[in-house]
Amino acid sequence: MLQLILTALQFALTVQAHGYMNSPAGLANKQTYGAVRGFNDDNPDKLEGPGNPKILCHGLPKSRVVPVSFGGNGASHSIGLTISAKHPGPCSAELIDSASGKIVEIGSGNNCVVQAGSSFDWTFTLKNMEQVTCSDCILRFVWSSTDLIPKEYYQSCSDIQLIKGGGGSTTPDQPKPPAPKPNPTSQKPKPPTQKPTAPPAPAPSTKSRKPKPTQQTKTVATTTVETKEPSVPQPQPQPPTTGATHTVADCKVANQFLCAEQCGKTIIQCTGVGAGVSLAPLDAGDAVCNNGWIDFKNNCVA
Repeated sequence: MLQLILTALQFALTVQAHGYMNSPAGLANKQTYGAVRGFNDDNPDKLEGPGNPKILCHGLPKSRVVPVSFGGNGASHSIGLTISAKHPGPCSAELIDSASGKIVEIGSGNNCVVQAGSSFDWTFTLKNMEQVTCSDCILRFVWSSTDLIPKEYYQSCSDIQLIKGGGGSTTPDQPKPPAPKPNPTSQKPKPPTQKPTAPPAPAPSTKSRKPKPTQQTKTVATTTVETKEPSVPQPQPQPPTTGATHTVADCKVANQFLCAEQCGKTIIQCTGVGAGVSLAPLDAGDAVCNNGWIDFKNNCVA
């Protein structure tokens, strides 16, 4: 009987074992929030649940590409996490070259998901940044459990444009060689230069001279007329959509995002003028549509 209870408890823990990365640059970065493979997918278990570690990113399609800045070795970096079952175990962050598949582990830790709250940042110290050569990269968060038998393996992926910044430890600068000292014996003294003597000024004449009549000059005022080319009106940026209900008929250009309902869960992705598709409703509890972007619910004004 005890074995049955333990088996049922183990199954319950496995079913509830969900967790994923929600932002490759921390919760505070609204530009990167939700830029994760499978974030708006119809099958959230692929994003949140355990999977085969040999299948990269659960086989999910490429996400929205966002720029993410990284410092050097020794600098800190944060990623946002949403965890519903906080199993202890090792965590790591990896940068994967999208073209070659080269994997570089840039951060690691233990029990990174055992924190207060359901959404939080995991901050780690960067390492091996000198081995990273990609600019179009995949940032993968990897986490495995140690309290379950068998162990479970979780991974979340974000497609990023890597921007390398300063900070952190770097290779120490090499001392500059001293400047060569001049050799006094190799330089010959230059002969002094003589300044040319100015000719003597002519002596003043003793004869009286009659003054010459002065000529009056007239100044004619001229006016310069500047010709200006007609100004060409510049296109004005479209104002962001405000708290209103939208349909695909409101689409103006392709890749425009509209809120089907301000502060709601459904986003419309435009494919052209008057045409578009409705994306899957946002599955995160605090994620809503705010003027065509994914935002925190407490930041949205209806």
